[in-house]
Amino acid sequence: MNEFILKIFDEFHKQKISYCHFKSNNKLVDALSGVDDLDLLVSQADRDKFLQVLVTNGFRIASDRGNAPTPYVSHFYGVDDKTGLIVHLHVYFKIITGGSILKNHWISVEKMFLDSAEPLGPNGVYIPSAEADLILFVIRKFIEQPSLIEHYLFIKDFDNIMKELEWLNDRISITELHKLLENWLPSFSTLLFDKCLNALLNPSSTLHRIYLGIRVRRIFDKTVYSSFEASIRRSILFFGAHARGRLGFLRNNRILYPGGLLISFVGSEASGKSTSAKEAFEWLSQRFDVTYIHLGKPEKNWRTKPFWVVIKIYSKIKLLLIKFKKSSSYKIAPSSSLQLNLPNPIVCVLDSMDRKYWLNKNYSSVLKGGILITDRYPNMVGNGLDSSRITPISRFSSVLSKIEKSNYSSFPYPDLVFKMMAPLETTLERNSQRPVPEPELFVRDRYELAKNIKFPLANIIEIDTSDKIEITSLQIKNSIWSVQDHNKT
Repeated sequence: MNEFILKIFDEFHKQKISYCHFKSNNKLVDALSGVDDLDLLVSQADRDKFLQVLVTNGFRIASDRGNAPTPYVSHFYGVDDKTGLIVHLHVYFKIITGGSILKNHWISVEKMFLDSAEPLGPNGVYIPSAEADLILFVIRKFIEQPSLIEHYLFIKDFDNIMKELEWLNDRISITELHKLLENWLPSFSTLLFDKCLNALLNPSSTLHRIYLGIRVRRIFDKTVYSSFEASIRRSILFFGAHARGRLGFLRNNRILYPGGLLISFVGSEASGKSTSAKEAFEWLSQRFDVTYIHLGKPEKNWRTKPFWVVIKIYSKIKLLLIKFKKSSSYKIAPSSSLQLNLPNPIVCVLDSMDRKYWLNKNYSSVLKGGILITDRYPNMVGNGLDSSRITPISRFSSVLSKIEKSNYSSFPYPDLVFKMMAPLETTLERNSQRPVPEPELFVRDRYELAKNIKFPLANIIEIDTSDKIEITSLQIKNSIWSVQDHNKT
């Protein structure tokens, strides 16, 4: 089990917060290890104390972009600073449930759950009595039955449902369960409950389950949306998710409060920036809406592609002419090494246009609350890596230089910049081990330029990538999560 998670529960106990882990308790050990989210019911009377514990431990609230939040239900995320594990708390102050896709029905069992809760779980985590747990489980599953979509998901997840049901059923006293029903849910007769339970334990026909589900829905008729509106919303959510999956748009739609972030990884060649940027993207995209773009070698956009085609044709013709003249032994003189960082002015302008296009195209996701991670970013002060490189030595180059600088001046400042650095010897050795190494003079020039990277309005964190990869990875994860703290410094 994860020490950070257990520490959070210890603080709940110290603050005498009334709570319980109220769902999927057969998988509680996995949840306490960070494998799955933790479903917590918290007393509204202890809401402020509960939120204070979360804030103190670096938790942040999240929401699903474009979807109205479920009342009384919130998502909180925190990061274990020792392992980088993202911890998800799915918190209920009232139990609004009754479906995998859309939570719509209020089941008034909060006090029953909290009063019956005992520290029986691992490390004294409070869970409700098996009887209370089973009552809500049965209610949830039968509220789902009349919905075509929820019924489909019920069948698809049937094996897991039966495992949880059997785990609960082995632990209950039917006499105690009936007492809870009579005391807390008198409108839900023990006779109807037994019929529902038997229909799950001894799988009955679909029509019979739907019939029982309609009866259960009539009892628990306090809903966020009407049945018709809930069906429409559920269909939109389900088929939208299905379409995105079929089309390969598998990004999560969840965003963190207070809003989006632009995170950039910069540095010299072979400094580890690409590896770190991709790892950060994979880490965050498991939970949140994250986009990754490579600004060092951006894709060609439709405006610049024709020019790139012409340049490619020209380069091939030039190469053929060189071979024809038997000049393949031509080498760049050491004195011209700096020219490796100063390509043709037209190439520089096209690069700036491609970078601007892809940044503008994706930055809207940041303004909508998403996270944008870039591999490389134009230096914001003067000339430097991946920024203005044209020297205005003629009228034509002066015009191109103005266009290039104008493109880069429109770039927004990143919220967080990781400046990836390693000793020159390490950088050269890494480059030599690449499948296609860059020329050494090029790497040395880029290394010197990287020293002067400046982002006056951004939080810059220098990462020594000569350390073990586990150390640098954890440092990056903790820095990303605590970016709000950096904004205060």
